[in-house]
Amino acid sequence: MFAGLVNTIVALISISAAESFDQQQHKRTVDLGRSPAGFGARAKVNCYFYPNFMVKEVDMGEKGAERLAIVPVKQGVVPKCTRVRSKNEIVINPREWSGYFKGVKGDLVFFDADDGSNGGMPFAIYHSRTGKKLFEDSASGDLEFLPAQSSALVMKYMRVIGTECNAFQDSTACWPQIRKTIGLENATMPDCKKGYEQSAHDLAKGRCQAQGSDNAKCFDKELQLAQDQTYSTVSVIAYPVEVTLGSPATIKPVSGELKCWPAD
Repeated sequence: MFAGLVNTIVALISISAAESFDQQQHKRTVDLGRSPAGFGARAKVNCYFYPNFMVKEVDMGEKGAERLAIVPVKQGVVPKCTRVRSKNEIVINPREWSGYFKGVKGDLVFFDADDGSNGGMPFAIYHSRTGKKLFEDSASGDLEFLPAQSSALVMKYMRVIGTECNAFQDSTACWPQIRKTIGLENATMPDCKKGYEQSAHDLAKGRCQAQGSDNAKCFDKELQLAQDQTYSTVSVIAYPVEVTLGSPATIKPVSGELKCWPAD
């Protein structure tokens, strides 16, 4: 009982010690009118202000922002929030990354992808002064920032990776490959059956809702089709990691619950 209490206290301390993104000074949105995409969407410019720079997101209402940029604050002059590109605006190369603003930590700017992939959300980290991409990965859930031990930023999150095998149907051959890939040789295999069943359930339900037939008859029909489709799909694994942003960044797997589900 005492050991359990100690573990609980340690867990609570760890949670309270984790940090989130920096608080923005303020945000401004400029309405640009109707989106070219239609469907009642609005085009807009979102500007997020921080002490040393502004993050600009020109969103025309289509998938992914039209332009993501970082605008330095020079000599205390606050940049204007406008669609027009300023002379000192650092534009993120759209061929390198496309998506939406996620958050800021110190001098680093985080962007999400324009859509999720395999149950995770890809993200990228750019330096606010140079516009250089420092790191990219895919995560399930939130990023947590651990207290700084040095100048390097340390993050903790559930990392999402695809595999080339099916841990649900062939765990004997697949799981050893996965353990080697993620660097956790003693990790216990997650409940892939649960993950695959949940994925098929959600897929069937979503299809019935799209058809306007959210009833038991439709669900039973679509569930069988969803199971046939998902049960033979290669696996996706989510596992906890600590990432230290350096040159290069280091990804260290840590103890914790692993999860498993079929790829998209």
